[in-house]
Amino acid sequence: MAEDPKEAFKKVGLGSANNAYDIIAELDPEYFEKLKGLYVDGTFGREGALSRKTKELIMIGICCALLRPRGIRLHSERALTLGATPKELMEAMEVAAIPGGMPGLWAGVETLHEILKAKGIAFK
Repeated sequence: MAEDPKEAFKKVGLGSANNAYDIIAELDPEYFEKLKGLYVDGTFGREGALSRKTKELIMIGICCALLRPRGIRLHSERALTLGATPKELMEAMEVAAIPGGMPGLWAGVETLHEILKAKGIAFK
């Protein structure tokens, strides 16, 4: 039996909340099933050449470059859960400043600071 799409999203979410997926599932279950194929099966749930941690670091950089605060938070939380260090997140944000500009770096480091403070994690 195929995995329930909602459970699959929760599993790859690693505890970071994104209720938008629940809303999409409710409003358009057929699309949600297809989205699961891309997001879960094809990207974050797939064992490929890149580790899940590396994929999350890439997403942090992209979200910083595109100024997507929600994505910065979600992918930063997930990267930390997967064992990324605060310095690794910071470096992903710094690299993103090249194509994305300083506002993305500012958004990233402010978000990282908030997450670390809330979790009681020291920057090392």
